[in-house]
Amino acid sequence: MENRVILVSHLGLASGMKQALEFIVGPQDELYAVELDEKGIEMFRQKLAIFVKSPFEGTTIIVSDIPAGSPGATAYSLLSGHGDVRLISGMNLPLILDLVLSSTVKEIGKLIPEAIASAKETLQEYSILSEEELDDEF
Repeated sequence: MENRVILVSHLGLASGMKQALEFIVGPQDELYAVELDEKGIEMFRQKLAIFVKSPFEGTTIIVSDIPAGSPGATAYSLLSGHGDVRLISGMNLPLILDLVLSSTVKEIGKLIPEAIASAKETLQEYSILSEEELDDEF
């Protein structure tokens, strides 16, 4: 992975996404999960400080759970100015899979927009018919 992906969220989501992704594709050296929990925003900042102290040559992609939420806004404000840092909100597993699996074969200018477009395509509504509704169809 030429990029570093930091998943940030409210309690439980980021670590769950990381765990699910690594279950599918195996451990990822440059994939991290940092969560805002009941210990508050100052502890969240302290957890993120390690990324400021650890220089990184590639792009840091922050993926947050919700737009303008505290985890994403805090992570971006803390890490911006320390290399190439991008922020994406709307965390979902297809998005993260695409970012991680395509990171070494796509340049950042294509990687992020294509991952977002791909993730949007996975949003589907399904309707499951009851047996009664199925019988009415025939």
